[in-house]
Amino acid sequence: MSRVLMGNEAGGLRRNARLQNGGSGKEHRTYRVRSKISASELAIVYAGRCEKQEIKCVIKEFYPKSLVRRGKDGSSVRRLSGMPDDKYEALRDAFINEGELLKACEHPGIVRCIDQFEQNDTVYIVMEFIEGVTLAEMIGGRPDKIEPGFLYKTMLPLIETLEHLHKQGIIHRDLKPGNIMIDRQGNAKLLDFGSAVRFDGSGGHPILTTAGYSPLELYSEQSRQGPVSDIYSLAAVLFYCCRGTAPTDVRKRLFDDRLEPIHAGLKRRWPFLSRAIRRGLIVAPDKRCTSLKWFKAAITMEYVTSPSARRKSRSG
Repeated sequence: MSRVLMGNEAGGLRRNARLQNGGSGKEHRTYRVRSKISASELAIVYAGRCEKQEIKCVIKEFYPKSLVRRGKDGSSVRRLSGMPDDKYEALRDAFINEGELLKACEHPGIVRCIDQFEQNDTVYIVMEFIEGVTLAEMIGGRPDKIEPGFLYKTMLPLIETLEHLHKQGIIHRDLKPGNIMIDRQGNAKLLDFGSAVRFDGSGGHPILTTAGYSPLELYSEQSRQGPVSDIYSLAAVLFYCCRGTAPTDVRKRLFDDRLEPIHAGLKRRWPFLSRAIRRGLIVAPDKRCTSLKWFKAAITMEYVTSPSARRKSRSG
């Protein structure tokens, strides 16, 4: 969220387009679109500014591009004729659900939802603007950049953020390096709750899977999902931190659940964390590690036994 990835493209709002939350019993705010950050199959994300508070923000617009087109006025969103209403409404409900879940699970480790409103025949979510880079951008496929101190300072709090989510009865279902922002102070912020649901069975929202990071149960909406699903994705993210690549996709390990050793070809071996990661990446959910405490303990052990921590202990 710290940089502009692309300029305005066909379908996006024009630069300086104004959006208003309409009041409706809450503080009236006007937002101005500055530039486009990214676009997906379901939404367009803009860098924006709240005019009254004079602060940067991120504006996410519901725009399922295969189902809609921008109106001639350059702002309204029109459904294409002949498109099934049930599919559109399911995606729209999931988008609204994202904003509601962000408000329900407010936490320092989760991007903050500032506002949510309807305009232009669509829905907008306004979130805080985070100065920083994603974990994927920071590592860039280079595991040599990651030290135990980084995992201890940055990823350990992220695991505690996941614990907070799970205590609220929510699973993220899309944990991956591109959805983790590292701010200028080195703090991790969890982004993109578009696939998040409550795991009490009241979900039913569409799932967006990512090769290498999604567990087997997310490839079927009939399967049982819970915190153990996020644990798989967390293990995959930590695998990426250690190796600079995603683990072999779960669908390729259905009949031979083997992974390349995390330390293969690398100088650092990660003796404690590699065990936790292997347990978290087990294909079968009922055999997978079920507690985040194992990852917290492994990261702590990697840190306290590292040369840098020992040097600090001696100097202290």
